[in-house]
Amino acid sequence: MKKRTLIGLCVLFLCAVTLVACTEKEEKLHINPEITLYSPSMSSTPGIGLIAAFDRDLKNSDYKFHWETEEGTFLQWKKSGAGKIEQLGSDVYTNEHKVYWTVLLDSPPEGSEFYVHLSVVKLDNQEVIDKTSLKIYQKEKGVFTIESD
Repeated sequence: MKKRTLIGLCVLFLCAVTLVACTEKEEKLHINPEITLYSPSMSSTPGIGLIAAFDRDLKNSDYKFHWETEEGTFLQWKKSGAGKIEQLGSDVYTNEHKVYWTVLLDSPPEGSEFYVHLSVVKLDNQEVIDKTSLKIYQKEKGVFTIESD
């Protein structure tokens, strides 16, 4: 009987250690660009598709993605149906994993590099759960590239 109790306690201890280790796992947020070279003259895409990769599903939750850009704007592109494109602005909260970044033709960026920032925010208290950034380069006027780190 004592042997069973000791084994049971060891199993419970190992389960508790495993649960603590899993809950202390660092959440990672990344921005995955669909393309690494973009010009507004490209007819195949309205911008650079940016996909938020996060290890938790945020659908139907009180967390949102907060997208910010130093230059340009974000778009939402609904490919089905008429292919509707909606301009979202430069500071957007959404639970959608994917947005498109594009340059504003009436005010193109003058600088050679700028950032897109992404954070995961808890809506009730604006607590930032994780954040990351992506650098976009303009090496030639009107041609934008993303280089991996």
